[in-house]
Amino acid sequence: MTLEDYFENYLDAISNWKNEKEVKPLRPCWIEAIGALRMIKQDDSSQTIWVKEGKGLVVNLHPSFLRLDKIILHNHNCFELAYMYRGSCTNYFENGCFTMKEGDILLLNPNIRHEIRTAGPHDILVNLIIEPALFESFMSSQLSGNQLMLNFFASYIYNVGQSRDYFYFSQIKDQTAYRMLNALLLEYCEQPVYWQNVCESLLAILLSRLSVAYSEQIGLDPASPENSSAIIEILSFMREHCVDAKLETVAKEFNYSPGHITRLIKQHTGKTFIEVMQNFRLEKVKHYLINTDLSAEKIARLTRYNDVSYLYKLFKKKYGLTLSEYRHAAQHQT
Repeated sequence: MTLEDYFENYLDAISNWKNEKEVKPLRPCWIEAIGALRMIKQDDSSQTIWVKEGKGLVVNLHPSFLRLDKIILHNHNCFELAYMYRGSCTNYFENGCFTMKEGDILLLNPNIRHEIRTAGPHDILVNLIIEPALFESFMSSQLSGNQLMLNFFASYIYNVGQSRDYFYFSQIKDQTAYRMLNALLLEYCEQPVYWQNVCESLLAILLSRLSVAYSEQIGLDPASPENSSAIIEILSFMREHCVDAKLETVAKEFNYSPGHITRLIKQHTGKTFIEVMQNFRLEKVKHYLINTDLSAEKIARLTRYNDVSYLYKLFKKKYGLTLSEYRHAAQHQT
Protein backbone atom coordinates (compact mmCIF):
# COMPACT_ATOMS: atom_id res chain seq x y z
CA MET A 1 0.00 0.00 0.00
CA THR A 2 1.08 3.57 -0.64
CA LEU A 3 0.95 6.39 1.87
CA GLU A 4 -2.06 7.79 0.04
CA ASP A 5 -3.83 4.43 0.42
CA TYR A 6 -3.31 4.46 4.19
CA PHE A 7 -4.66 7.99 4.46
CA GLU A 8 -7.71 7.24 2.32
CA ASN A 9 -8.45 4.15 4.43
CA TYR A 10 -8.25 6.36 7.50
CA LEU A 11 -10.75 8.83 6.06
CA ASP A 12 -13.11 5.96 5.24
CA ALA A 13 -12.77 4.58 8.78
CA ILE A 14 -13.52 8.00 10.25
CA SER A 15 -16.63 8.26 8.09
CA ASN A 16 -17.76 4.88 9.44
CA TRP A 17 -16.96 5.99 12.98
CA LYS A 18 -19.20 9.03 12.63
CA ASN A 19 -22.05 6.85 11.41
CA GLU A 20 -21.59 3.72 13.53
CA LYS A 21 -19.34 4.91 16.38
CA GLU A 22 -17.00 2.00 15.72
CA VAL A 23 -13.50 2.10 14.33
CA LYS A 24 -11.15 -0.78 13.82
CA PRO A 25 -7.52 -0.01 14.72
CA LEU A 26 -5.70 1.76 11.89
CA ARG A 27 -2.26 3.22 11.41
CA PRO A 28 -2.09 6.16 11.58
CA CYS A 29 -5.05 6.96 13.82
CA TRP A 30 -6.36 9.48 16.33
CA ILE A 31 -8.44 7.26 18.55
CA GLU A 32 -6.73 8.32 21.79
CA ALA A 33 -7.13 11.99 20.95
CA ILE A 34 -10.81 11.52 20.21
CA GLY A 35 -11.29 10.56 23.83
CA ALA A 36 -9.21 13.51 24.97
CA LEU A 37 -11.21 15.96 22.89
CA ARG A 38 -14.47 14.62 24.26
CA MET A 39 -13.33 15.73 27.72
CA ILE A 40 -12.75 19.34 26.68
CA LYS A 41 -15.40 21.60 28.12
CA GLN A 42 -16.86 24.25 25.86
CA ASP A 43 -16.41 26.95 28.48
CA ASP A 44 -12.69 26.29 28.97
CA SER A 45 -10.31 28.75 27.33
CA SER A 46 -7.38 26.32 27.20
CA GLN A 47 -6.51 22.70 27.88
CA THR A 48 -3.52 20.42 28.13
CA ILE A 49 -4.00 17.23 26.11
CA TRP A 50 -1.69 14.58 27.49
CA VAL A 51 -0.23 12.00 25.15
CA LYS A 52 0.46 8.58 26.66
CA GLU A 53 4.17 8.27 27.39
CA GLY A 54 6.47 5.42 26.49
CA LYS A 55 5.97 5.34 22.72
CA GLY A 56 8.76 7.71 21.73
CA LEU A 57 7.34 8.66 18.34
CA VAL A 58 3.67 8.51 17.33
CA VAL A 59 2.12 9.44 13.97
CA ASN A 60 -1.48 10.66 14.01
CA LEU A 61 -3.84 12.27 11.55
CA HIS A 62 -5.52 15.45 12.70
CA PRO A 63 -9.26 14.92 13.34
CA SER A 64 -10.71 17.29 10.73
CA PHE A 65 -14.21 16.02 11.49
CA LEU A 66 -14.10 17.27 15.10
CA ARG A 67 -15.09 20.92 15.40
CA LEU A 68 -16.00 22.62 18.66
CA ASP A 69 -18.20 25.70 18.72
CA LYS A 70 -15.29 27.98 19.55
CA ILE A 71 -11.52 28.01 19.38
CA ILE A 72 -10.12 26.29 22.48
CA LEU A 73 -6.35 26.50 22.72
CA HIS A 74 -4.44 23.49 23.99
CA ASN A 75 -0.91 22.27 24.45
CA HIS A 76 0.73 18.87 24.91
CA ASN A 77 3.34 17.17 27.04
CA CYS A 78 5.37 16.47 23.89
CA PHE A 79 6.80 18.11 20.80
CA GLU A 80 4.57 18.14 17.74
CA LEU A 81 5.55 18.27 14.08
CA ALA A 82 2.55 19.10 11.86
CA TYR A 83 2.80 18.32 8.14
CA MET A 84 0.16 19.68 5.75
CA TYR A 85 0.06 16.66 3.44
CA ARG A 86 -3.00 17.77 1.50
CA GLY A 87 -5.15 20.89 1.53
CA SER A 88 -4.74 23.67 4.09
CA CYS A 89 -5.37 24.52 7.73
CA THR A 90 -5.40 27.50 10.07
CA ASN A 91 -3.22 27.59 13.19
CA TYR A 92 -4.59 29.66 16.07
CA PHE A 93 -2.36 30.99 18.87
CA GLU A 94 -2.82 33.34 21.78
CA ASN A 95 -1.46 36.26 19.75
CA GLY A 96 -2.81 35.53 16.28
CA CYS A 97 -3.15 32.92 13.56
CA PHE A 98 -1.74 31.91 10.17
CA THR A 99 -2.58 29.47 7.38
CA MET A 100 -0.54 26.42 6.41
CA LYS A 101 -0.66 25.28 2.83
CA GLU A 102 0.15 21.94 1.25
CA GLY A 103 3.76 20.99 1.94
CA ASP A 104 4.20 23.32 4.92
CA ILE A 105 5.66 21.98 8.17
CA LEU A 106 5.27 23.34 11.71
CA LEU A 107 7.40 22.19 14.66
CA LEU A 108 5.75 23.08 17.99
CA ASN A 109 7.14 23.39 21.49
CA PRO A 110 5.07 21.56 24.17
CA ASN A 111 4.39 24.87 25.95
CA ILE A 112 2.76 26.68 23.06
CA ARG A 113 -1.03 26.81 23.27
CA HIS A 114 -2.63 26.40 19.88
CA GLU A 115 -5.58 25.06 17.91
CA ILE A 116 -5.49 23.71 14.37
CA ARG A 117 -8.51 23.71 12.07
CA THR A 118 -8.34 22.08 8.64
CA ALA A 119 -10.26 23.80 5.87
CA GLY A 120 -12.30 20.79 4.72
CA PRO A 121 -13.10 17.14 5.44
CA HIS A 122 -10.69 15.83 2.81
CA ASP A 123 -7.68 17.85 3.98
CA ILE A 124 -4.95 15.74 5.54
CA LEU A 125 -2.78 17.16 8.33
CA VAL A 126 -0.27 14.66 9.72
CA ASN A 127 1.05 15.04 13.27
CA LEU A 128 4.31 13.53 14.47
CA ILE A 129 4.24 13.36 18.26
CA ILE A 130 7.80 13.38 19.66
CA GLU A 131 8.31 12.57 23.32
CA PRO A 132 10.99 14.59 25.17
CA ALA A 133 12.42 11.26 26.38
CA LEU A 134 13.18 10.30 22.77
CA PHE A 135 15.39 13.35 22.44
CA GLU A 136 17.27 12.50 25.63
CA SER A 137 17.78 8.84 24.76
CA PHE A 138 18.50 9.03 21.04
CA MET A 139 18.02 12.32 19.21
CA SER A 140 20.56 14.39 21.14
CA SER A 141 23.44 12.28 19.80
CA GLN A 142 21.97 12.08 16.29
CA LEU A 143 21.60 15.88 16.14
CA SER A 144 25.16 16.58 17.29
CA GLY A 145 26.27 19.82 15.65
CA ASN A 146 22.72 20.78 14.63
CA GLN A 147 22.53 23.85 16.86
CA LEU A 148 19.12 24.97 15.64
CA MET A 149 17.36 21.75 16.67
CA LEU A 150 19.55 21.03 19.69
CA ASN A 151 18.69 24.42 21.16
CA PHE A 152 14.99 24.03 20.34
CA PHE A 153 14.64 20.69 22.14
CA ALA A 154 17.16 21.24 24.93
CA SER A 155 15.86 24.67 25.97
CA TYR A 156 12.50 23.10 26.85
CA ILE A 157 13.73 19.79 28.27
CA TYR A 158 16.55 21.23 30.37
CA ASN A 159 14.98 24.65 30.98
CA VAL A 160 18.05 26.40 29.57
CA GLY A 161 17.49 29.88 28.15
CA GLN A 162 14.26 30.95 26.47
CA SER A 163 12.34 28.19 24.75
CA ARG A 164 11.20 29.02 21.22
CA ASP A 165 7.47 28.50 20.55
CA TYR A 166 7.71 26.99 17.07
CA PHE A 167 9.51 26.78 13.74
CA TYR A 168 7.47 27.28 10.59
CA PHE A 169 8.87 25.84 7.36
CA SER A 170 7.10 27.09 4.24
CA GLN A 171 7.78 26.38 0.56
CA ILE A 172 10.71 24.06 1.28
CA LYS A 173 12.85 23.68 -1.83
CA ASP A 174 14.85 20.69 -0.57
CA GLN A 175 12.94 17.63 -1.78
CA THR A 176 15.11 15.41 0.43
CA ALA A 177 13.17 16.67 3.45
CA TYR A 178 9.88 15.49 1.92
CA ARG A 179 11.37 12.15 0.87
CA MET A 180 12.57 11.52 4.42
CA LEU A 181 9.24 12.57 5.90
CA ASN A 182 7.14 10.47 3.53
CA ALA A 183 9.44 7.48 4.06
CA LEU A 184 9.04 7.89 7.82
CA LEU A 185 5.25 8.00 7.54
CA LEU A 186 5.09 4.94 5.31
CA GLU A 187 7.44 3.03 7.63
CA TYR A 188 5.19 3.89 10.56
CA CYS A 189 2.06 2.79 8.70
CA GLU A 190 3.53 -0.53 7.58
CA GLN A 191 5.51 -1.20 10.77
CA PRO A 192 7.84 -3.94 9.51
CA VAL A 193 10.56 -5.40 11.71
CA TYR A 194 12.75 -2.70 13.38
CA TRP A 195 10.38 0.03 12.20
CA GLN A 196 10.91 2.09 15.38
CA ASN A 197 14.67 2.32 14.76
CA VAL A 198 14.13 3.25 11.13
CA CYS A 199 11.56 5.94 12.01
CA GLU A 200 13.83 7.51 14.62
CA SER A 201 16.76 7.60 12.19
CA LEU A 202 14.61 9.14 9.46
CA LEU A 203 13.37 11.73 11.96
CA ALA A 204 16.96 12.75 12.76
CA ILE A 205 17.72 13.18 9.05
CA LEU A 206 14.48 15.12 8.54
CA LEU A 207 15.28 17.56 11.36
CA SER A 208 18.75 18.13 9.91
CA ARG A 209 17.33 18.87 6.47
CA LEU A 210 14.78 21.24 8.01
CA SER A 211 17.59 23.06 9.79
CA VAL A 212 19.34 23.62 6.47
CA ALA A 213 16.08 24.78 4.88
CA TYR A 214 15.40 27.23 7.70
CA SER A 215 18.95 28.59 7.64
CA GLU A 216 18.62 29.23 3.91
CA GLN A 217 15.14 30.71 4.44
CA ILE A 218 16.49 33.40 6.77
CA GLY A 219 19.67 33.99 4.76
CA LEU A 220 22.20 32.18 6.96
CA ASP A 221 24.97 30.03 5.52
CA PRO A 222 24.17 26.53 6.88
CA ALA A 223 27.78 25.46 6.36
CA SER A 224 29.10 28.19 8.65
CA PRO A 225 31.22 26.66 11.44
CA GLU A 226 29.79 29.23 13.80
CA ASN A 227 26.13 28.62 13.01
CA SER A 228 25.19 29.68 16.51
CA SER A 229 21.76 30.03 18.04
CA ALA A 230 22.38 33.75 18.65
CA ILE A 231 22.65 34.73 15.01
CA ILE A 232 19.72 32.48 14.10
CA GLU A 233 17.55 34.21 16.70
CA ILE A 234 18.71 37.63 15.49
CA LEU A 235 17.92 36.87 11.86
CA SER A 236 14.57 35.32 12.80
CA PHE A 237 13.66 38.49 14.70
CA MET A 238 14.75 40.65 11.76
CA ARG A 239 12.69 38.55 9.34
CA GLU A 240 9.59 38.76 11.54
CA HIS A 241 9.94 42.53 12.02
CA CYS A 242 11.47 43.40 8.65
CA VAL A 243 8.92 46.10 7.87
CA ASP A 244 9.59 48.34 10.85
CA ALA A 245 12.67 47.16 12.80
CA LYS A 246 15.76 49.36 12.83
CA LEU A 247 19.32 48.45 13.78
CA GLU A 248 18.89 50.02 17.21
CA THR A 249 15.66 48.02 17.75
CA VAL A 250 17.41 44.71 17.01
CA ALA A 251 20.39 45.63 19.17
CA LYS A 252 18.14 46.49 22.10
CA GLU A 253 16.13 43.27 21.71
CA PHE A 254 19.28 41.13 22.12
CA ASN A 255 21.22 43.41 24.48
CA TYR A 256 24.02 43.97 21.95
CA SER A 257 25.49 47.20 20.68
CA PRO A 258 24.48 48.21 17.13
CA GLY A 259 28.09 47.72 16.05
CA HIS A 260 28.17 44.16 17.36
CA ILE A 261 24.89 43.30 15.57
CA THR A 262 26.32 44.70 12.35
CA ARG A 263 29.51 42.63 12.67
CA LEU A 264 27.59 39.42 13.50
CA ILE A 265 25.33 39.80 10.49
CA LYS A 266 28.22 40.55 8.14
CA GLN A 267 30.23 37.64 9.53
CA HIS A 268 27.48 35.07 9.11
CA THR A 269 25.66 36.26 5.98
CA GLY A 270 28.23 38.32 4.10
CA LYS A 271 25.67 41.14 3.84
CA THR A 272 25.05 44.41 5.64
CA PHE A 273 22.14 44.96 8.00
CA ILE A 274 20.34 47.06 5.38
CA GLU A 275 20.84 44.42 2.67
CA VAL A 276 19.44 41.65 4.88
CA MET A 277 16.41 43.73 5.86
CA GLN A 278 15.83 44.67 2.24
CA ASN A 279 15.83 41.00 1.24
CA PHE A 280 13.35 40.15 3.99
CA ARG A 281 11.04 42.97 2.91
CA LEU A 282 11.16 41.78 -0.69
CA GLU A 283 10.32 38.26 0.49
CA LYS A 284 7.25 39.74 2.20
CA VAL A 285 6.35 41.48 -1.07
CA LYS A 286 6.55 38.07 -2.78
CA HIS A 287 4.27 36.62 -0.11
CA TYR A 288 1.61 39.26 -0.79
CA LEU A 289 1.90 38.77 -4.55
CA ILE A 290 1.41 35.01 -4.28
CA ASN A 291 -1.22 34.85 -1.55
CA THR A 292 -3.34 37.97 -2.04
CA ASP A 293 -4.93 40.05 -4.77
CA LEU A 294 -3.67 43.32 -3.28
CA SER A 295 -2.54 46.01 -5.70
CA ALA A 296 1.12 46.92 -6.03
CA GLU A 297 0.39 50.25 -4.36
CA LYS A 298 -1.21 48.55 -1.35
CA ILE A 299 1.66 46.05 -1.05
CA ALA A 300 4.15 48.90 -1.21
CA ARG A 301 2.39 50.66 1.67
CA LEU A 302 2.23 47.46 3.77
CA THR A 303 5.96 46.88 3.33
CA ARG A 304 6.83 50.55 3.92
CA TYR A 305 7.98 51.40 0.40
CA ASN A 306 6.76 54.97 0.06
CA ASP A 307 7.67 55.11 -3.61
CA VAL A 308 6.07 52.25 -5.56
CA SER A 309 8.35 52.92 -8.54
CA TYR A 310 11.35 52.32 -6.26
CA LEU A 311 9.83 48.97 -5.24
CA TYR A 312 9.35 48.07 -8.91
CA LYS A 313 13.02 48.83 -9.56
CA LEU A 314 14.31 46.83 -6.56
CA PHE A 315 12.09 43.83 -7.31
CA LYS A 316 13.00 43.70 -11.00
CA LYS A 317 16.71 43.94 -10.15
CA LYS A 318 16.57 41.07 -7.65
CA TYR A 319 14.15 38.65 -9.35
CA GLY A 320 14.35 39.65 -13.01
CA LEU A 321 10.57 40.10 -13.21
CA THR A 322 8.13 42.92 -12.61
CA LEU A 323 5.60 42.60 -9.80
CA SER A 324 2.79 41.64 -12.18
CA GLU A 325 4.99 39.19 -14.09
CA TYR A 326 6.02 37.47 -10.87
CA ARG A 327 2.41 37.23 -9.63
CA HIS A 328 1.25 35.78 -12.94
CA ALA A 329 4.09 33.22 -13.01
CA ALA A 330 3.53 32.18 -9.39
CA GLN A 331 -0.23 31.77 -9.77
CA HIS A 332 0.10 29.66 -12.93
CA GLN A 333 2.66 27.18 -11.68
CA THR A 334 1.65 23.60 -12.27
